[in-house]
Amino acid sequence: MFSRLLLVLIVLVTFTITGCENLPVDLPLPWQQPTQIGPEETNEPAQPEGTPTAQPTEPTETATPSQNPKKLILWLPPELDPYGDTDSGRILVERLNAFAYQNKVEIVVRIKSSTGAGSLTDALTATRSAAPEILPDLIVLSAADLQLAADRNLIYPNEAMKEMLVGVDWFPFVKQMSTFEDQVLAVPLLIDPYSMVYNADSQLVPSNEWNQIHKNFGIFGFAADDPTGKFLLLQYLSAGGKAADAQGHALLEETPLVAALQALKDGLNTRHINSLSVQYQNDVQVWQSFLDRNLDTAFVPVSLVLGNESEKSGEPEAALIEPVFSIGSASAWALGNPDAGRQALALQLLADLMQTEFLGKWTEALHRLPARPSALGSWTEPTLKPALEKIAQVTEILPLESVLNKLGPILRNATLLILRDSGDVVETARQAIESVK
Repeated sequence: MFSRLLLVLIVLVTFTITGCENLPVDLPLPWQQPTQIGPEETNEPAQPEGTPTAQPTEPTETATPSQNPKKLILWLPPELDPYGDTDSGRILVERLNAFAYQNKVEIVVRIKSSTGAGSLTDALTATRSAAPEILPDLIVLSAADLQLAADRNLIYPNEAMKEMLVGVDWFPFVKQMSTFEDQVLAVPLLIDPYSMVYNADSQLVPSNEWNQIHKNFGIFGFAADDPTGKFLLLQYLSAGGKAADAQGHALLEETPLVAALQALKDGLNTRHINSLSVQYQNDVQVWQSFLDRNLDTAFVPVSLVLGNESEKSGEPEAALIEPVFSIGSASAWALGNPDAGRQALALQLLADLMQTEFLGKWTEALHRLPARPSALGSWTEPTLKPALEKIAQVTEILPLESVLNKLGPILRNATLLILRDSGDVVETARQAIESVK
C-alpha cells in the first residue's frame, strides 16, 4: 500500500516539474473518429428475406428532439462507397472528415445493397421496427427505391429540403424526382442519362432525333435483348407516348408505339442497325462493340463513356450527340430519421455535400452528372461537357420500377419481333398493347 502511494507521489512530482509536454494524450474526441462501415459493429437487426409486406405506421416527428447530436449515420449504395480504392471515395472521405471535425460529430457510413434481401429499403423497414436508434440520418436512394420508401412512409419531409430546391440551379429532372404527393421528400444527387455515342473523328455528326437513325452514317447498335426494352421505350416516349396512366398503371398508346416501331423498321430496312444488336443484352456489350469499331454509333449511358479509362490504340475517341430527349437513372438524398435534432444536423451535412465545387469534383470522379448545372459547369472535362450540359437538360427519369417491370419484357419482345423476325409494325404494336392489359 505504501509503495503505491509513493509511486503516485513520484508521478505527481514529475508532472509538476516537467509540465505536460511528455504526457501522452489520447482523448476519444468524437470528431476525430474515422467514419465506419459495416452493420456488424451495431445491433442492427437481421434483414428479412424478400420484400416485407407489413406497412409501417405513419411517421411522426419525435416529441423531444435530441439536443446537439454527436453522431450522424449515412447509408450509401455500393457505388458511393467512400472506402473503395477510388478517387470518388477519397474525395467523399475528405469531405466527411472535414465536416465531422468542424462540427465535433462522428459520422458513421454503412454500405447497403441496392437490390435483393437486405437492400436499402428492406434494411430501412427492418431497422425502423427493431432498432430505430440506428436509423440513417441521411440515405441515398435510387428513383425506384425512393418511390418505395415514400409509399412505406420510411422517409421524412422537411421544410429545409424544400427551401434548398428553390432557384434555377437545378436540372429539370429534379422536380420529377423530389416531390411525392406535394411533399418534398428528397434532394436529387445525380443522374446517368442515355445518349448516342459516335466517333469524334467522323465528319458526319449523327442526328439528335432518335427516329432518324436510318439516316445516320454507318452502323448503329443497342441492346435489343435488354429485358427492360429501354431503347424502344426511349423511342416511344420521345414520340409522345405515356408509360403510365393517372393511377400509375403501365400503359402503351398505339400512335406513339407505332411511330417507335417504325423507327426500328426504317433502321432495319436501310441496314443501319447492326445485326448483332439482337444478341446484346446490356449496355456494356454495346459499349465494347463500339470500342472494337463494330459500331459507328451506339445507344449507351454516359457513365460508360465518362468512365472509359482504356488506352488501347485504335479505339475511337467518343463524342456524344445532344438529343432533344433522353431517359436515365438517378439517385437522391433523403432523411431516414424522424428526430428533429438529428434532421437539423443531417441537413447541414447535406447542404455541405451539395455545395457546387465539391459536388462537381465528386460527381466527375463518379462519372455521373450532378443535379446542379453549376456543379456540372465546374467539371474539368473539356470535350464532352458542352454535350453533357444539354443532355442533362432534356433527361427524364426512367418510369417507376413497377411500370418498367411490366413494360420492359413487352417492349423487348416487340423489338425482337421487328429486328429478328421482320414483324409487321402495326400488328406488333397491337400485340404489345394487348399484352399490357
